[in-house]
Amino acid sequence: MTAAGARSAARSLNIATAHPAAHPVTYTAAVAAAELREFVPFVHELIGCAFGVIGPLFLSGTAVDIKSDASPVTRADRGAEEAMRTLIERRYPDHGILGEEFGVKHGARYRWVLDPVDGTRAFITNCFLFGTLIALERDDGAGFRPLLGAIAHPAAGVALIGRERECRLYRADGTERVVRVRSCARLDDATVLATTHWSTGEQCGGPAVEALVRRAKLYRTWGDCFGYFALATGAADVMLDPSLAYWDVAAIVPVVEGAGGRVTSWDGGDPLARPSLIATAGPLHDQVLAVLRGAG
Repeated sequence: MTAAGARSAARSLNIATAHPAAHPVTYTAAVAAAELREFVPFVHELIGCAFGVIGPLFLSGTAVDIKSDASPVTRADRGAEEAMRTLIERRYPDHGILGEEFGVKHGARYRWVLDPVDGTRAFITNCFLFGTLIALERDDGAGFRPLLGAIAHPAAGVALIGRERECRLYRADGTERVVRVRSCARLDDATVLATTHWSTGEQCGGPAVEALVRRAKLYRTWGDCFGYFALATGAADVMLDPSLAYWDVAAIVPVVEGAGGRVTSWDGGDPLARPSLIATAGPLHDQVLAVLRGAG
C-alpha cells in the first residue's frame, strides 16, 4: 500500500496542534445529481472489470515482481489497471487518469485515480483483505478534489461507493444499503486498526503511536483499504496510515466522509495535499491527534 518514497517523506512530518472543531473541514467535493446518474454506474463497471482480472489470479501463485521502490507487483495489479484504463479511455477519452502502475494521462475537468490492488502484499500471501481503489475527481479551478470514491473487495464480492454525505455498501447478490460509522466517543472503547504494527519502519511509529495503541480497547493490523472499509461500515473506530501515495488516499476520503467519519493527514491537515491518513468515526479524531502529538 505504501510507497517507499512516501514512507521516507512521512518521517519528517510533525503532528500539528489539534483543536476540537464544531464543523471539521471535509475534503470531498459536492456531486451533482447528473454526475451521480452518469458516473456511479460506470464505477460499478470499473469494479466489475477489475474483479474480472484479479479474481482468476488470486490464490493462483502468480509471479511477483519487485518495483524500483521495493514494493511487489503482479499481473493482477498491472492487468486490472490496464483493463480499467482501457474502459475509461473508450467511454471518456477526454478524462485524465492517475494510476499506480501506469502513471498519468492528462485530461480535462475530470480525472480517475486507480489503485488496482491495494494491499499487494496481502494478495500475494493469499490474504483476503486486499482491494481495488477507484476515485473520480473534478477540477473546479482550484485543483482536483474527489467527488466519488470506491473501496471494492474482489475476494468478498463487496464494494463501498462514497460521496458527500452518503456511502453505500453493494454486494455481489445485487443488494445494497447505506452504511454509517458507529458512535464511539472514548479512545478506551475504540477498535484501532493499522496497516502494519506501530514499531515497523513502514508504519513510522514511535512512543506516541504506542501510547495510542495501548489505550485502545482492541488493536489489530487489519489494514490497507480494508481498515477503512471496516471503519465506514461501523466495525472499527480508528484507522492509521502515516505514509501513503495519492492513489491510496483519493478513493478513501469520500468513502469515510460519506459514512459520517472524519479524515485528516497525519499532521491534522489535508490528506490529499500530504498523503497520509488518520480516519476516525468523528468524535475521537481530536483525541487521536492529541495522543499522537504527545498531549493526550
